[in-house]
Amino acid sequence: MIDLFWISLLLFTAGAVAFHRIKLSYILSFGGSVAALLFGCYALTHTQRLWNFELGHHIALQLGIDHLTAIFLIIAAISWIALSLYSLDYSRFYPQRGLTLGINICIMGMMLILTARDGLTLLIGWEVMTIFAFVMMLAPGKYFEQSYRFLAFGELSTMCLLLGFAVLYRTTGSLSFEAVKNGGTLLLILLSVGFIIKMDIVPFHGWMRSIYGEIADNTAAILSAPVTLMGVYGLERILLLMQHNDAWSMILILLGALSAFWGGLQAVAANKVRLLPAYSTVENNGMILTAIGFYAIASGFSEPVLHYLAIFALVTSLVLALSHTFSKTLLFMSLGHAKEAYNVHTIDQTRGVWSGVGKIPAMGIIISALSFSAFPPLIGFVGEWMTLEMLFQSYRFASAGVSFVAAFAGVLIALATGLIAFAMIKLIGYTALGYDHGRKSQHIPNRLMHITELGMEFLVVFCGAVIPAIIILMGYPGLLTGLLGIPAPLVLASGQPIFGVIAPTLAGILMLILLIIPVAVFMINRKRIRKVNSWNGGIILAEDEFFTAQAYSQILEHVLKGVYHTQEINSADHAGIEVEDILIRPTRALTRLVEKIGEGEALTIMNGKISAYVTYILVLFVLVFIIGMIVM
Repeated sequence: MIDLFWISLLLFTAGAVAFHRIKLSYILSFGGSVAALLFGCYALTHTQRLWNFELGHHIALQLGIDHLTAIFLIIAAISWIALSLYSLDYSRFYPQRGLTLGINICIMGMMLILTARDGLTLLIGWEVMTIFAFVMMLAPGKYFEQSYRFLAFGELSTMCLLLGFAVLYRTTGSLSFEAVKNGGTLLLILLSVGFIIKMDIVPFHGWMRSIYGEIADNTAAILSAPVTLMGVYGLERILLLMQHNDAWSMILILLGALSAFWGGLQAVAANKVRLLPAYSTVENNGMILTAIGFYAIASGFSEPVLHYLAIFALVTSLVLALSHTFSKTLLFMSLGHAKEAYNVHTIDQTRGVWSGVGKIPAMGIIISALSFSAFPPLIGFVGEWMTLEMLFQSYRFASAGVSFVAAFAGVLIALATGLIAFAMIKLIGYTALGYDHGRKSQHIPNRLMHITELGMEFLVVFCGAVIPAIIILMGYPGLLTGLLGIPAPLVLASGQPIFGVIAPTLAGILMLILLIIPVAVFMINRKRIRKVNSWNGGIILAEDEFFTAQAYSQILEHVLKGVYHTQEINSADHAGIEVEDILIRPTRALTRLVEKIGEGEALTIMNGKISAYVTYILVLFVLVFIIGMIVM
């Protein structure tokens, strides 16, 4: 079974080499992803080293597998499989060879990250993933400036990790993950920040607003789901090894809660069809970061009650990661299908997917959006319930500071949950179920797109209903019990002694039964259903008039105009409001500063004088030499 790992890498390599033959390249990517999934299933019950290549000075390139690797590899591989198969049809819209090259090597980078057992190997995988995600963004041949912003944040993440592992080597003389447990607070902070940046946590989301609405949908899905998943994996990997710092853990909790709230707030105001899901990523990864920070604090106590709570928080982060990866992959695929069929970019323009494009992509939008809205029994409902249950147990801590931080984070995340539900209802109502005004999409071959959408729709529903089995496979059966006639292990308990319980499997069965009744009533009486025009103050709407997505959220944007920096726009042919993500301002200011420095440096160094070039090279050489001596 270990051969599956090398087969997977070989197939991805072949896919990258065959990038000029687009369909073959995606087929090889699909094969490599299937091999990666099978290998992940094998790794669930095996911990072993895959490769060890000595470089000298106690530095080695090491690959290995364990249970945590298996969990994340299975989650990521399912997303890779879906996106590779989906891209076979989707490539008709974006036939650029850079996409096929990028997706194969980007996934190879993720494979290295998940199996790395030392800092150097992880950094290699991290850079491969980042650079070829950037190549995918550049593939359409435009939006260079916006793509370079993503690369700038990616390299900032790499720089933090590089400094962190340099500190590790300086402190312990090793780059092995086993040495991380002997690291100090500085190492913890540097590595944490490096991984957090890749999760698009506020304020490191500054690059996404200008690019998510323009790149290819398979690229957007890769960036939002498996790439951010690597940040989650890295953070959990180091926090499971290191001694925790309570102050830093509380910062992680607050930063995650703020990110969740801000992502939900901006998703409400988003009008581009892919920008809303992008801000949903900020919100969901914020909840994951909060759960990881909560685990870090609770695991530092020896009391059985808090030990149980720490395990519950850890599993919460895993369930949220699974939920986000599956639901976001489905959402971007379904929206991409509709967007390209209509050849549009905004939510208003994508209306009427059910009747205009097809029921399968419409159901993909509905199911994934309902999952993010915490609609039972979908997997998103389970993850968000666990998050709130976890935070509302802040009273169990003796420390008033920890209790206050956890309770405050609970308030922010509860607000975020409401905001993201508001945003997702807007997305469903205007795209999947909106009135199409007779618009029809262009006919496109979509059999493979339909297959992948149906498969992910099934998984989002199925995983929510069978979450007890998934928790057992993750290795945490102690969280499951039986209660009030419901047999074990169908009940998930959030605390011991019991604080709150849920039975997702039973809830799924009840929801199915309750769904049959209204569907049966509708089918019997559908001939008697009549349609009425929308109320517009007594004024009849014209056939081409409709209530816009911007109007849906306009009241909130006006009430919170200080937060949104809402501005009214009036012109001869257009009236409306515009909002701004004010937390992006530091990124814009930094961009302007870098541009000015670059212009000044270019005028000083690139002036045609050989002496200036030689001086520049010598200065850089001396600086690199000094830094290398300090690190070594």
